[in-house]
Amino acid sequence: MIIGVPKEIKNNENRVAIIPEKAAMLSEQNHNILIESNAGTGSGYSDKDYVNSGCTIISNVEEIYKNAELITKVKEPLKSEYKYLNKKSILFTFLHLAANKNLLMNLLKSEMTSIAYEAVTKNGKTFPLLKPMSEIAGKLAPQIAANFLQKQYGGPGLLIGGTSNIKPLNISIIGAGIVGYNAAIISNGMGANVTVFDIDNNKLLNIKNYDKKIKTQFSSKGNLAKYLPSSHIIINGVYIPGSKTPKVIDESIQKLIKKDTLIIDVAIDQGGGVANLNSTSHDKPIVKLNNFYGYAVPNIPSIVPKTASQALNGTTHKYIELIANNGFESCLINNIEILNAVNTYKGKLTSKPVSKSLNLNYYSLDKIII
Repeated sequence: MIIGVPKEIKNNENRVAIIPEKAAMLSEQNHNILIESNAGTGSGYSDKDYVNSGCTIISNVEEIYKNAELITKVKEPLKSEYKYLNKKSILFTFLHLAANKNLLMNLLKSEMTSIAYEAVTKNGKTFPLLKPMSEIAGKLAPQIAANFLQKQYGGPGLLIGGTSNIKPLNISIIGAGIVGYNAAIISNGMGANVTVFDIDNNKLLNIKNYDKKIKTQFSSKGNLAKYLPSSHIIINGVYIPGSKTPKVIDESIQKLIKKDTLIIDVAIDQGGGVANLNSTSHDKPIVKLNNFYGYAVPNIPSIVPKTASQALNGTTHKYIELIANNGFESCLINNIEILNAVNTYKGKLTSKPVSKSLNLNYYSLDKIII
């Protein structure tokens, strides 16, 4: 199979979809890997590394989209890339279409088949391709907060862990999934006073079992209104598979939180859980909104691109290999994880959560491929 890897063009997106080590494994199986020139430089991989792995370097991204049967990316195509979408190629990347109707409509118009990394699942409960990026984003969120609080970065000059005679800062984490769990571990390690909110008692118990110093609360509007006002840092990690993120920090909650609180919305690529907070970028990651600061960068792991690229490709490689070796149509029949992750197919929307979020017609993939 011809596999194409375009260079990521999202703001400060330095990850790459296939690292040289995995590219070599695909090349050894007689697959032709087309890598856009400098696609891996942000992650520390040169064009020479890819040539040595049996890849072909392509300087014109349009050639990749025209010739590749499978396009692998890290982030969703941007508007400037819509013109390359076509029904010949299969797109395999993070999509988050519930928060990106414009991209969805262009995928449908082009009749391009798209498979969402974040939707690869056997049971609708565990998401192996989403997990490593969620781990990284969760671990980075407290680190990002700590940097912001430092005076040289424009912050108020506060130390998260305090000192022997100065109380630590309060960090509230909404959502006890992969993001929230990892954010809680790092925040706790920094010495913060940590409270985690969720509607799943088992997830809260899991965090309690890690360290009983971490406080847990059932996530209700009443509890958020009660506890968030004392927070110095709030991290939102709420994620509903395939669906748009609910606004858990609405305007009424925002009126209660203390002045200059920093809210980090890790769920922004699914629409975000903070009312009126739109996506920011690594160039300008933090904005002032009413009485608080908001951080809403949709590609947080790109600030550690080598780790992130290795972690991501370590999980995606299995599926890339399956599609390349067996063909996409065979995978639809024989691999439930890939079947569940198809978002668009032959001009039809095949993701029920996306269809509900955007109020668009849904088509069961089972019925289309029969």
